[in-house]
Amino acid sequence: VIAAALAYGYWDHTKQSRHLARLFADLAAKHQGQVTAASLLALPQLRFETDGRKVLVAALATSGAEAPDSGPFTLVDLELSFDSGQKVRIEPGRAGATALVEAVTPGRHPVTGHETFDQAFRIVGGDQAFVSRLLEPRVRWKLLDSRLPQLKLRVNGRKISVHMDGIARSGAELEELIDLAVLLADYCPRRA
Repeated sequence: VIAAALAYGYWDHTKQSRHLARLFADLAAKHQGQVTAASLLALPQLRFETDGRKVLVAALATSGAEAPDSGPFTLVDLELSFDSGQKVRIEPGRAGATALVEAVTPGRHPVTGHETFDQAFRIVGGDQAFVSRLLEPRVRWKLLDSRLPQLKLRVNGRKISVHMDGIARSGAELEELIDLAVLLADYCPRRA
């Protein structure tokens, strides 16, 4: 059983690595980037710069300490040229008891004032002024229109991260993740 599990794990890792290497090769040519080959423990990665900002595109088998039971996800990390001084998470809205508790305890989390967006996404951290400037209408509509599964976005000082559940199936999905990261960087306010 152990040998079969290891063989399956190796086969799956090799299959995902080849798939991502093909997608990353196309994007590397478009963005003048560089693809790091897969290793036994890591899937390939793409690195490039856009407007002087370093970008990493990668996929991981699990999200580790954040949610040990979760599955694979694809991410784009973009390094800002300045420190925003903020830590903000934007994730799919919560249902059930969490949504009820947040509804009866207003002011606990920042909101945009856009009802559809505030129902679809939960904002954790950051101050209201920063969130309002970051999530201006163009950003909100881009997030609401996205078909990417379970988008999660983060601003952490000098870094913006955009994650989606699962391994990207197409270059279009990767381009959308990159576009979202760049859009957030374009609207990310500097530390006051």
